[in-house]
Amino acid sequence: MVSRKQRNIDEYKRRRAFKEPRKSILIVCEGEKTEPIYFKELKKRLQLAMVDIEIVGTGSAPITVVDYAVELKKEKQKVAKRILTEVEYDIVYCVIDVEAPTPHESLPRAVNKARGNRLEVILSNPCFEYWYILHFKKTSAPFDTSQDVKSTLRRSYHPAYSESDTTIFDVVYQKTSDAIKNSKEILREHHNNAEDLRDCNPSTHVHKVVEYLLIQS
Repeated sequence: MVSRKQRNIDEYKRRRAFKEPRKSILIVCEGEKTEPIYFKELKKRLQLAMVDIEIVGTGSAPITVVDYAVELKKEKQKVAKRILTEVEYDIVYCVIDVEAPTPHESLPRAVNKARGNRLEVILSNPCFEYWYILHFKKTSAPFDTSQDVKSTLRRSYHPAYSESDTTIFDVVYQKTSDAIKNSKEILREHHNNAEDLRDCNPSTHVHKVVEYLLIQS
């Protein structure tokens, strides 16, 4: 026989589960392959039962990434008003590379527009592959070009790496906590915990997305 206390606990859990809607997250990436591959694999590995994650790779300039994210956010808001079972995005991430030696000319406009529309800008300086390197080593040595980052990744840590490589996720996933720690320490020790990473070579805020998803798992 189930006790009254246990019945109350079970009822509370049912009510709590009913009242807490699914989280809805949008991740719009500048790259068509590298970043979407990583986030899609992370989504699968974390088995986020109560989180809807939409991941889009644009293969476009920073301003195009932000424009598309704004468009998707507005569309989601319209649908949520019409359909009760739909919810607006809880958070929208724009994952963008600063690039080196010359940042993309649309980057300042992209950052300003994203902030104006309450989107989270996730910059990597010079590029997303620096996040991969942080899984293996804490390094603050600047990179001359974005290609140097990729060459270092291949030469020192993962020879098979390419932008369409799907094997690297299994290698880095087990080192996720190291990458988060290294990324935070680099920001604190070398860039004064900067929010704008355009002048912070090397650095990344990818750990912010990863930590958020880990909390939801």
